[in-house]
Amino acid sequence: MQPFLKKTKSFLNQPISNRRGIAMITAIVALSLMTYLAMEVMYDTQVEFIVHSQQINRIKAYYAARSGVDISLLRIKLYQTIVGTLGKNLPTDGMIDQVWQFPFMWPLELPKGTNAVDTDQINDTVKKSSMDSTFITTITDEGSRIDINDLNSQSKTLKNITKKQILNLFSNKMLSDEAFARRYSGFRFEELINNITDWMSNKSASLNGGDKKTYYKELTGSDDFPPNRSFRTLQELRLVKGMTDEFFDILEKNVTIYGLKGINPNTASKEVLQAIDPGITEEIVNEIKKRVSNPAEGGPFKNAEEFWQFLQARGARITVTQADVPIVTSGLFSFGISSIGNFGSSTREINVIVMDLNQAATRLNDLVKADAKKDNPQAEADAAADKTAGTPVAGPGSPSATNPLPKGIPRIVYWTEK
Repeated sequence: MQPFLKKTKSFLNQPISNRRGIAMITAIVALSLMTYLAMEVMYDTQVEFIVHSQQINRIKAYYAARSGVDISLLRIKLYQTIVGTLGKNLPTDGMIDQVWQFPFMWPLELPKGTNAVDTDQINDTVKKSSMDSTFITTITDEGSRIDINDLNSQSKTLKNITKKQILNLFSNKMLSDEAFARRYSGFRFEELINNITDWMSNKSASLNGGDKKTYYKELTGSDDFPPNRSFRTLQELRLVKGMTDEFFDILEKNVTIYGLKGINPNTASKEVLQAIDPGITEEIVNEIKKRVSNPAEGGPFKNAEEFWQFLQARGARITVTQADVPIVTSGLFSFGISSIGNFGSSTREINVIVMDLNQAATRLNDLVKADAKKDNPQAEADAAADKTAGTPVAGPGSPSATNPLPKGIPRIVYWTEK
């Protein structure tokens, strides 16, 4: 106790100026500590604000993309309703296709030449809208691509023609790309296509010979591959024996797994059109595109016969049997939707594929029946006799063969978000 009292008396006996200096140092340290804490709190607050702002931006961008998807589904439904209502009376000038074909965006982009009154009204409507984000959405025809799953179709004709078309994709690439041709001059693309078919086939033997599971078992140690089912995503193609990134890039742009059991020449790409037959040259493809996009040139093809006649008139040396190539020019039922939403610096993308499964089943059934008639012509004569005797036979135009438009929104079979 005595030492403490002595130290206290010693401190009190110090000059006041010394004690002020100590108090000042204490105040500076305290102020520095409080400043540091305040800066830390402010920094954490700013980080939290930025993080939450970005989350809000992403949410708004996502729901902007969702709005684009919803509008696209409405447009597809409207198109299907018009086609189902008009039936054979459907105009053949391609104007109905504009219901789904043109891109749609928000806010609306005003066309050139819009007068000042309309511009002001549209701008006022946009300002009053609660939609403060933007989106752009496009709809594509999945029938403009080759359905890779048709390699294992129940229809022999569809299976064979699909194999030829995919083989033509690679053959045309060899002809148009010298570097590609040099790299794969000795590669057998038919074996790659057989491997794709093996992925879906329920047979244990490979089309190339041997047990098809051997390669996958050595690679993974599992008997689960190939899964003996249709492809569920295009990315599964990467797992197929012999597939490379370069081969996949060629296929990804030209094939689908949600096709309409045929090719639509009105919307097909250059590569897909040339894959129909080697006789369809690049010059003929350019003429097809010119005609389809210009009503004065004839507009979209109305039926398969008109398409083949157009090719013959342009000097195309067709090698395939025309009846074996399923050409579809109307009644589209498989669509791809791409919707991109933006808000602030955030961007979200939604890709959707819708499909009328009833229509797909009907088309496949018609193709299988056509194959059966080829294999057994007598069956067709018997069916005609039954029809003459009064027994109703279901056909494409009969009530039992028609599929009414499903209620509700179009059937979504694929959905992915980025």
